[in-house]
Amino acid sequence: MSKAEVKKFNYGINNIPAMGNEYEVWQQLKLQAKLILEEANELVTACDEENMVEALDAYCDVEYLNTWLEHLLYSFGCDTRKALAQVCENNTSKITTSYTYAWMSIEVLEESGTVCYIDQTVYEGETLYCVKRSEDGKVMKLADHKRPNLEQFVGKEWK
Repeated sequence: MSKAEVKKFNYGINNIPAMGNEYEVWQQLKLQAKLILEEANELVTACDEENMVEALDAYCDVEYLNTWLEHLLYSFGCDTRKALAQVCENNTSKITTSYTYAWMSIEVLEESGTVCYIDQTVYEGETLYCVKRSEDGKVMKLADHKRPNLEQFVGKEWK
């Protein structure tokens, strides 16, 4: 799949980035978000049914739709590349080489009622720790985690 193919398809079905008023932009983004959610739900169903063909199909559909969403956001003035790089860097900050720091993070989270545990793995010879929520295994933010500043990647007309 190439971005050019995704763009051609969407232009071919007259799903061209709305360059009119703010209402049209938000309607287009909402529709794209709903389509992605529909395909993501199909992925969950495929996994629940342990159907690898349908899981692969749903993944491809989500990826295709996300590729067009990226184009829309870029068309609307967002620097999607820099934003994604900062989110990736921010997610990496949820792992640590310090068991003590991971444990301290658990104590902070448990003060707010979130039960967690430390998960450990070795990557390229380095021991890494993360804190996961016991309920579902979600990776949690460490104690001094800061949100990424994505506002700087949004066009001035949206601030």
